[in-house]
Amino acid sequence: MRKTIVLTTALLLCTALAACSLFTPRRGFNRLINDRNVQITAQRALDDDPQLQGRAHVGTSVYNGVLLLIGEAGTAEVKQRAEADVTGYQGVRRVVNLIDVMPLQSVGRSALDAALTARVKTALLHIDLPGFDPGRVKISTAHGNVYLMGLVSHREADAVVDVARNVAGVNKVVQVFEYTD
Repeated sequence: MRKTIVLTTALLLCTALAACSLFTPRRGFNRLINDRNVQITAQRALDDDPQLQGRAHVGTSVYNGVLLLIGEAGTAEVKQRAEADVTGYQGVRRVVNLIDVMPLQSVGRSALDAALTARVKTALLHIDLPGFDPGRVKISTAHGNVYLMGLVSHREADAVVDVARNVAGVNKVVQVFEYTD
């Protein structure tokens, strides 16, 4: 019984801390939930489209109603098909299609990109600006290119871009920010 209470309390505490790290004053809870639901639904639509299978590797990222598509597609038509699959979702204000038309990359490249994302996230922890919260920046990576999304001031964006550019392995930094000032 005591073990169950301790485990439940620990689980609730972890959940509360995770929610705090995701919820920032610049993006409300309902927007956060909607963004997450759109991302799951959009990724499922892409993964389930038989016309994309074996012809594209596409990842989605959503922040404040902006849906970002990254990855690779074998042809421009496949790239447009991916965008068509995710266009029209309620709560999406804009679709940004940055899928590269190129040969499909290996699983090993995906692992390198995931490691690069982690290194950039870690580097953002060292930004020393009053009131800056790294949780306001969403980072995605494809082919060594780092995509930055979030609601930030111009000063915060400049600091984030500067830090991201200096992380080993970053080829290019692409800003998909929305600005608060």
